[in-house]
Amino acid sequence: LSPFGARLTAALVAVAVLPLLVALPAARWLEEDNAGAWLAPRVAARLAAEPATYQALFRARKELYAEQARALARGLSLDPGAARARLEVAVARVAHLRRAALLGRDGATVAEAVAPPGPDDEQGWRAVPVRVRLAGGAELRCTFGVEAAFFAALDETRELAEVARGMEQTRAEVRRSILLAFGGLVALAAAIAALLGHLLSRRTVARLALLAEAHRRVAEGDLSVRLDPGRGRDEVDALARGFNVMVEDVRAARDRIVYLEKISSWQEVARRLAHEIKNPLTPIQLAFQQLQARWGARPGGDPAFGALLGEVGAIVRQEIATLQRLVEEFSAFARLPDARPAPADLAAFVDDFVRTSPQLAAEADVLRAPPPGPLPVAIDAELMRRVLANLAENAVQAARPARARVHLETGRSGDRASLTVADEGPGVDAALRERIFDPYFTTKEAGTGLGLAIVKKIVLQQGGEIRVGDRPGGGAAFTITLPIAG
Repeated sequence: LSPFGARLTAALVAVAVLPLLVALPAARWLEEDNAGAWLAPRVAARLAAEPATYQALFRARKELYAEQARALARGLSLDPGAARARLEVAVARVAHLRRAALLGRDGATVAEAVAPPGPDDEQGWRAVPVRVRLAGGAELRCTFGVEAAFFAALDETRELAEVARGMEQTRAEVRRSILLAFGGLVALAAAIAALLGHLLSRRTVARLALLAEAHRRVAEGDLSVRLDPGRGRDEVDALARGFNVMVEDVRAARDRIVYLEKISSWQEVARRLAHEIKNPLTPIQLAFQQLQARWGARPGGDPAFGALLGEVGAIVRQEIATLQRLVEEFSAFARLPDARPAPADLAAFVDDFVRTSPQLAAEADVLRAPPPGPLPVAIDAELMRRVLANLAENAVQAARPARARVHLETGRSGDRASLTVADEGPGVDAALRERIFDPYFTTKEAGTGLGLAIVKKIVLQQGGEIRVGDRPGGGAAFTITLPIAG
């Protein structure tokens, strides 16, 4: 794992684990606070004492019922009618007395009274029998009712007391379980964060490694390297796209500088060639003219020699004219001025060139595509006219012997304006497109190879570019792109 990947993984682990580590003391405090309040020894002891309280209350109830039964037995007559009347009054007045029966010495029932059903009977009762011995061997049997909810509360209290004792005993186990659960959660979060960090860092580090390698190759002079920005929109992808744009700009700037330096060197060569060729031309021409004049001044000379001299003279004059034309082109190339761009509208400039070039209209049909709108650029109008004239002349020559059709089109793409000059000739071979702008390289029998070199130099000096391609439908298309003026 690279240092960057390790730092990224550590950062993700920290982000995932730190909140849990902070929450761990809070969870422990909550566990101690809540569990402590619930499982406090005082609470557990109180719950354990509750059944005894209920039992004491039940015993008090039984003693109360026994006392009430003894009070009823005092003065109770053995007369069935009187006994029944008193027992009915008792079950009506004494709370919780559900039944009262007077039994004789022989065990037979002398009198009996039963309390009528009441609203509390739906909750249920539990019978509590009480017996009281009377004089003469008689017996009073009373049945008191205790609410069933009393015994249910007693059973529930006993169960809660048992639970409290069990939970108090397992309090340490609960705390340990909570801490282990949080510890496991922290470990799981750390493992997941580390895995995600490794996966993310591996991809990011690989992309950054490619970027670093590309920078190294560029530093070594390799400007052909390009990065695949992918389909993402993160900063690394944006950096890759920016790197490609930067390398392309550097390559274009380097090619521009190299080409301009090469053109400057060839201009110096052209200047010297023009000087070296021009110097002997005049003496050669004068010497031959003198030879012809001397021959013409001698009448009666050899007719065959005179004919030969005339043929040789025509050849010499023709070659001298060719050399003079080369000297003129070399001199013009050597004296090519630097561009002085000024604000102009490219579409209007092209329209003005067509309007003021009658010789072009005489040699070709000019097809002008409608411009998309104003195209503000900075150009040297005089030099750009020379560029257009050269490209139009090439288009005319490419169509010969047929009448030429020259296509002129201006457009815009982003922050660049374009001017395309296309013909309907045979086109330019793809293998020659890299060399076609080199000085002294030509595919024409009578060409010097300087026209397109001059065109490219003028375009480069104005911050533009020129390339050659195929015209849809056949022919060559030369496209000039210039930056839109601010």
